[in-house]
Amino acid sequence: MPVKFILFFTYFMFSFFSAAQVILQPNEIKQSFSWSSAGDVLKYEITIKRIDKKSINSKEQFYHETTEEETKNCQIYIDPALPAGQYSATIKIYNLLGILEEACTSSSEFTIYKAYQPEVHDVEYLLNKQSVIYLDDPDNDGIVQINGRNLFETDETKESLTYTDYFLTNGHLIIKPEEIISYSENNRRTVMRFNMKKLHVGKYYLIARDASGLCSEYTISNTLNVKFKKWIDIDIKAGYTLPFLLHDDTITNYFGTSCFPLSAFVGVSIMPVKCSWGYLGIGLRGSYTRADGSGADYTIDGNLIFLHGLLIFQKPFLNRRLIAELHTGAGITCFNNYVFHYQHNIDSIPLNTVSLSFDAGIAVQIFFNRRLFTEISTDYVFTLNKDILMGNLQPSIAIGWQF
Repeated sequence: MPVKFILFFTYFMFSFFSAAQVILQPNEIKQSFSWSSAGDVLKYEITIKRIDKKSINSKEQFYHETTEEETKNCQIYIDPALPAGQYSATIKIYNLLGILEEACTSSSEFTIYKAYQPEVHDVEYLLNKQSVIYLDDPDNDGIVQINGRNLFETDETKESLTYTDYFLTNGHLIIKPEEIISYSENNRRTVMRFNMKKLHVGKYYLIARDASGLCSEYTISNTLNVKFKKWIDIDIKAGYTLPFLLHDDTITNYFGTSCFPLSAFVGVSIMPVKCSWGYLGIGLRGSYTRADGSGADYTIDGNLIFLHGLLIFQKPFLNRRLIAELHTGAGITCFNNYVFHYQHNIDSIPLNTVSLSFDAGIAVQIFFNRRLFTEISTDYVFTLNKDILMGNLQPSIAIGWQF
């Protein structure tokens, strides 16, 4: 397979070594070797040996004594260029008297990698056969396929002379794949899996970078968009609730009970702010309770109504099949038509009052499909009234539908 072959100098040096490359023309490159100055010296003596891991010996590949200009610039050019491989470099320093300063001699190792220009021609999210990932798709698996050229296997050890790294970037974040699933034999296709929890809404580029540092281009061909299919969620739900009075004995003393089973509730939530870390929105929750009780010489009945506006935070789990919710808000508690009934058809004046109240609760939504869900929740409602300070707990279960 014809490829554009370039030798790239990558190095791991001690305090005064460095290496560079100079590209002269297409397909032509010069390898430069530079280092930090040791001060006033006569010359440097440079020896480069190739490391053969199969042998304890290293074979000398390059030897050079610097000229006056090279000594001043602390840079030489290696010609002919060294082939790909692992090398060791030794620099000896001669002072102005031409005497070798053995204490200043130092060595290091570096690697010359084979360089192939990676190309990414298209990016496909296999779930929907598009270059788009919808974060609210419950079937998300994070598996992406790229097609192009020079897409080699990765090498975490960086010991291979030819390898390719893959990552997503939006200019700020760099997200590496959790797993490389497969490579094609002709190095034209790679399938990988990303962690969906690390992806945020936005446009990403899938970049392939070879061992030498050459990267694929930032073009529309290697773009991957991450977004929500639905920009807003609207949930409507209705179900059963069972209020328990927790404190203030006023109602308990009159009714003879702290639990009122004839109750129901409805709710609606609107979630317009959707991010990878969770959803933010507003909602409305109302409940109705028929309260009946009796005393030694009377019966009492009435309607207890709660209505609250809520601020809501939701966090999806398990590919959005389960959603945890926190909500809090304020509203009103209505004591409606509370009447004492005595013997001989004597009734008290109906009690009707509206009080300020506050609601805080948690909920869990379990989705049966993309729309239908059941919700289990618990709310604490605190009511401020001039005669009583009522607190009650409202565990609930409901069926809902998401639009």
